[in-house]
Amino acid sequence: MNLLTVKDVAQLLKVKSATVYAWAEQRKIPCYKLNGALRFQEEDILTWVSTCKQSAEAYNSHAGRRPRREV
Repeated sequence: MNLLTVKDVAQLLKVKSATVYAWAEQRKIPCYKLNGALRFQEEDILTWVSTCKQSAEAYNSHAGRRPRREV
């Protein structure tokens, strides 16, 4: 088992460490708390990322976006 730190995950995902902490607090990202420190299993992170993929069609849809204003 390869455990990663918050800094490792932030570098892997190219986000700020604060973002990783927020995701962990919101239970959006799989993690462990060991002696008060967050740790992440590399395999869990890679699986989590693959489940977050969106198809181009879903990305281009208007779901979750504000509707365009008609002029």
